[in-house]
Amino acid sequence: MRKYLPTNYSNIKIILTILALLIYIITNSSLPNLIGSSLFNYLIKPSMWLGLASIIWLLPRTRPKSLLKFQESVYWWAFTFALVYIVVLVLAGFIDGLGKSPYSHTPKWILINFFSVGSFLLGSELMRSYFVNSFFTKKENYLLFILVAMFMTFLSTSFGKLIKLKDYVDIVKYVAQYLAPDFAKNLFATYLAFLGGPLASLIYIGVIEGFHWFSPILPNLKWITTALVGILIPVFSLSLMQMFYLTEARLIKEREQDQEGPFGWMITSIFSIVIVWFAVGVFPVYPSVIATGSMEPMIKPGDVILVDKATDINDIYSLKVGDVIQFTRDNILISHRIIEIKEEENVKMFYTKGDNNSAVDFEPVHPEQVKGKIIKVIPKVGWPTLLIKTNKNIDLEGIVF
Repeated sequence: MRKYLPTNYSNIKIILTILALLIYIITNSSLPNLIGSSLFNYLIKPSMWLGLASIIWLLPRTRPKSLLKFQESVYWWAFTFALVYIVVLVLAGFIDGLGKSPYSHTPKWILINFFSVGSFLLGSELMRSYFVNSFFTKKENYLLFILVAMFMTFLSTSFGKLIKLKDYVDIVKYVAQYLAPDFAKNLFATYLAFLGGPLASLIYIGVIEGFHWFSPILPNLKWITTALVGILIPVFSLSLMQMFYLTEARLIKEREQDQEGPFGWMITSIFSIVIVWFAVGVFPVYPSVIATGSMEPMIKPGDVILVDKATDINDIYSLKVGDVIQFTRDNILISHRIIEIKEEENVKMFYTKGDNNSAVDFEPVHPEQVKGKIIKVIPKVGWPTLLIKTNKNIDLEGIVF
C-alpha cells in the first residue's frame, strides 16, 4: 500500500508538465498523419496517457483536503453536479434543438472510444490531483486552482483549430463556445480534486464526457447557449460544492450558512441568464429596439418591440396584409407593415411600408428576409440603448425603420 509522504516534489511536477506538453506537441504535430491518424488516436496516444498515469500512480500519494469520512460525500456531489450539467444541456437542447451524435455506437467503437477517452481522463485527472495536492496545504489557493485549470484546458485544446481562426468574430465564438466553458469545467474539476483527489474530478469529468461520447442524441446548441451553460453551471456548482463541504465538515456555522447561502443569488443569476437568452434570441420571442419614427404613431423611437420569431416557411406564409413584420435588408433590421402580398414564380413576396412614410418600400421582402412578426410594443424601454448607440456615434437611421 502506498503511503502519504509530505515531500515537496517540485522537480517531479516539472517533469510531469514536460511529459504532458510533449504528448500535446506530438498530438498536434504532423506525426499522426505520417503514421496514420487511426493508429495514433486509438493506440499510440492512449498509450502515452496511460504511461503518464502509471508514472503518477507510482509516485508517493498526495493527500486531498477532505478527511476520509467526507470523501464519499465529495464523490456523490461530483456525480450529482455532473448530472445537473447534463440535464441543463439537454433542457437547452429542447430549445435550440437536438441532433444525432456523430460518433459510432456499435459495441466495437464504444470500446475503442472508451479506451481512447478513458486513458486521457485517467492520466489527466491523476496529474490534476497531483498538481493541486502536492503543495500540502489545506487552504484553498484559488490562484493555484486557476493555473491548473488553465493548463488542463490548454492540453484539451486543438492547436489546429486555433490556427484556423480567421478574424476576431471567429476568435470570440471559439473562446465562448470552447475555451471558456472548458476552463470553467476544469476549474470546478480542480476544486473537486483538491477536496477528494483524482477520483472526485474523474467522476465529474468522466460522466460529462461519457454523455458526450456515448449518448446517441446530443444537444445541438447555439454558441451563445453553449457559452452560458458551459460557464455558469460549473461556476454555480463550485460555489455550491464549497458551501456543502464546509457545512458538512462543520467549518462554518449554521448562522453564517444562512447569511451566505447561495440560493438567493442563484435564483437571481438564473433569472439573469433567462434575460440574456431572451435578449439574444434563444427563445421563440425576442426583443428589438426601434431607433426611428417610420412606424409612428404605433411604434416610436426608443420603444421595444417583441418579435415572434419565424422558424419555418409555414410561419412566413401565414403572414397577412396588415401584419407588422421585422425583416433584414443589407444587414439592417427593418420593421414595417405588410400592405400587399403577391406570388411571383410560386414564391410569396411581401410589399411593405412604414405607417409614417409617404411611399412604399422600394423593393419587396423575400421570405428568407423575414425575421418575424411584431406582437407587442413596450414604450420607451429602449431609450438607454439608443443613448448608448448615440454616444458611440452609430448612425441610428440605418438600424431599424
